[in-house]
Amino acid sequence: MNLRDLEYVTAIDRYRNFGKAAEACHVSQPALSAQVKKLEERLGVELFARTNSGVLTTDAGVRIVATAKDVLHSAQRITDTAAEYRDPFAAPLRIGMIPTLAPFIVPYISKSIKVLSDELMTIYREQPTQKLLAELENRMIDVALVSGPIELSGYKFTPVFREPLMLVVSNTHRLANTSKVATSEIPTEELLLLTDEHCLRAETLSLCQGKNIGIDLPHQILANNFLTMSHYLAEGVGCSLMPILARPFLEQANPNISFVEIEDENYGRDIGFLSHEGCPREHILMALCDQIRAFPPGDVTSTV
Repeated sequence: MNLRDLEYVTAIDRYRNFGKAAEACHVSQPALSAQVKKLEERLGVELFARTNSGVLTTDAGVRIVATAKDVLHSAQRITDTAAEYRDPFAAPLRIGMIPTLAPFIVPYISKSIKVLSDELMTIYREQPTQKLLAELENRMIDVALVSGPIELSGYKFTPVFREPLMLVVSNTHRLANTSKVATSEIPTEELLLLTDEHCLRAETLSLCQGKNIGIDLPHQILANNFLTMSHYLAEGVGCSLMPILARPFLEQANPNISFVEIEDENYGRDIGFLSHEGCPREHILMALCDQIRAFPPGDVTSTV
């Protein structure tokens, strides 16, 4: 059994057609069919069944194909790792991002990377912080754009900008026409929080010192993203703290909400890249950090 055999069976499972699978694998259909038949004989099980409606993957085939995909992914990671050390620009740069940042910054990051290289391919993954840490550990991603600082043995956090947090309310809220509020004026008893996996939830609780947060709201209210939360706010339900980069997107999506500046500069978060110490992509990462600091997105402040 070799990797080519695994490519054949995953292609057949994907296309449900031997001809299309052969075309995708750049071989003739007779050659692909013969090789798969040899594999089935070697394994002693049937992987695919031909029917009038097309090719079906057998029960045994489903499990074997799943394992084949894992093996092919691992083989690709070996190739990519070698490429990273041989030429850092040769392999795709895999960037993880937290959900409270990714929707508002992916186009900007893509544009910044293009300034560095037109040929560098980028792969993005949006996950909560804890999952990004696991993916960094497993080398599924090269770097993670997160809210920090994060101190972990064997890792380095490189800050790139400071992002202010703003109070967001409905246009009918008593604070809607206020240009700036003091921290003592934040109605913490009305604050809506994101779900537990979001780091901004913990940051909000810390900044507000947990004071009566959300006690005037039904405890069943739940939001997993800012867009959903903005709709709650537009209906006159509570208020929230949101990062400034989300402002233009959410104001366009929901004109019935207002963003209010908070006087205290502590109401913000430090955004930066978390990477392995000695990461082979460090040269690219440092160049990207310099680019972001020189031309930061939106109304954020570069971190020196």
